[in-house]
Amino acid sequence: MQPVTRIRLFGFRLAACVLAAYWSLIFFGTHLPKLPAATQGIPDKVAHFTAFFGLALLLCYVTNSTRLWRRFGSIVVLCVAYGIIDEVTQSLVRGRQTDVLDLLADTAGTLLAVGLYSAARWVWQRRSTFPRSTMPQVI
Repeated sequence: MQPVTRIRLFGFRLAACVLAAYWSLIFFGTHLPKLPAATQGIPDKVAHFTAFFGLALLLCYVTNSTRLWRRFGSIVVLCVAYGIIDEVTQSLVRGRQTDVLDLLADTAGTLLAVGLYSAARWVWQRRSTFPRSTMPQVI
């Protein structure tokens, strides 16, 4: 079985296709005049946090660079810039308005996703560099 990162769909990596579909879903979802009834029970800030958490996590998964500060910093800048653009363009939709607290929720979701991904990556690499005999035993 081949790893998920190598699966291709119409010549594109499956992960990149999922990212494009997810990002499109976020864009169209935030630019509807009225939110669908299915999302009425979810608080607005939680929805923003979750959407940008997923976006940043997918961006971390899809990108690949050995310059980690640049890679993860670029993801944060891209997500925050998109959050700003998203909030500004929402004001052009009837019934929607710009909210700075939504942008803060977007940023918090982005930072948590990048932080968790980089921590998990560090632990995974550290785990794979130690031979099993030299790893500390936890009782």
